[in-house]
Amino acid sequence: NIRLTHVKPHGALNNLACADRGVADTVCRAVAAIDRTLILLAPAASALVVAGRAAGLPVVEEIFADRAYLPDGQLVPRSRPDAMIHGAEACLAHVLAMLDAGALIAVDGTRIATSIGSICVHGDNPGAVAVAHHLREQLTARGHQVLPLPAIG
Repeated sequence: NIRLTHVKPHGALNNLACADRGVADTVCRAVAAIDRTLILLAPAASALVVAGRAAGLPVVEEIFADRAYLPDGQLVPRSRPDAMIHGAEACLAHVLAMLDAGALIAVDGTRIATSIGSICVHGDNPGAVAVAHHLREQLTARGHQVLPLPAIG
């Protein structure tokens, strides 16, 4: 008796849907076929956001606390040494800069305006739980609200 509220494509499918509008449209058609009220949790400023809105799905844009961005808004590939943001304070600074700017901020300083509704911390990183706790504590102390997705989408 649990109601599904959102869908978040993961890993390689998510990365591909962020860059390839055809793949993004396919993901959105699949979500819409199941339930048009499901919130699509999509990486900010991506083709998946555009496709979700075009499909009439509720969309919440997500930023990554522990990942760096390329000037086109895609994530820096993990094969590069500058792909990851390490440590709770560095993640907080990264997130605060994007929240203050209302934009993704790329490694070269490029800013891509976006509506930020969610923050992801990758669970496969050492210290991920501590980073998530620190972000929640510091963001709420600065007046940001932590809400369930249905209250945002």
